[in-house]
This record gives sequence, structure tokens and C-alpha cells, in this order.
Amino acid sequence: MSSTQGSDRWNEGLKLVSFCPVCETRYNPMEARMLGEQGQTQLLHVKCRKCLNSILALVLVNQVGASSVGLLTDLAYEDVVRFRAEKAVELDDVIEVHRWMESSGWEEELGRVYREQLSKVIRKRLRETKKNEKTC
Repeated sequence: MSSTQGSDRWNEGLKLVSFCPVCETRYNPMEARMLGEQGQTQLLHVKCRKCLNSILALVLVNQVGASSVGLLTDLAYEDVVRFRAEKAVELDDVIEVHRWMESSGWEEELGRVYREQLSKVIRKRLRETKKNEKTC
């Protein structure tokens, strides 16, 4: 396939996911990031600058036309890349989670992990805010 055809497919795919499903704002096509491509199908991550929601879109563009399926997500592009690299969830993993949830203390553990993650996010946002203030 020539680079012109590939570029046309990319642009056609972006047209399908050009509006935010939450606030209906038109996306800037440059905000879409490709996560992967297989044949005529592309997996895209698009983040709305207005409401900050993201979608994962599976886009198929071929000679017959174009179609897409989108999934609203709170995952950042980097999160999706990281999760794609992880091993698949297996039956033993599911059983282990069920046993863990049947035991006592899982709510406290989950709360502790949540607080740690929230603290990391807050620190990261503070650093980004300070960095932005210095550049302004």
C-alpha cells in the first residue's frame, strides 16, 4: 500500500471519531494517537481537550466504507500502552480475586492502594502546574 493510501485511510478513520461522545466537541485530528494497526483496522486513543474524557476507537476502513466502535475510558494513552504489554488475565487470576474478596480486610487494602494512587496523581499534577507556571 502506498503512503498516500495509508494517509487517506488514517484521515478517513479520524472522521469517524471526530466528535467527543460526552460533550460533542469536535476533536482536532492531531489529538488522536494510534495504538496499533492490523490489516485495515486501527486502534486509536483520542482525548477531548474540553471535557478531558478519552475514547478507545477501533476503526475499520476499506474499499466498501468505514466503520468504528468506540469505548469511553478514563485511561490515558500511556496507560493503554502499559496494559497492552501486560500478560492476559487467566482463570487462576479470576479465582484469586474472588478468594481475596471473600476474605476480610480487602476493603481496607483497596482503600490504601487507592489513596496511594490518588496521592501520586496529585503530586504529578502539582509538578505539571508548577512547570506550566514557569513557562508562562
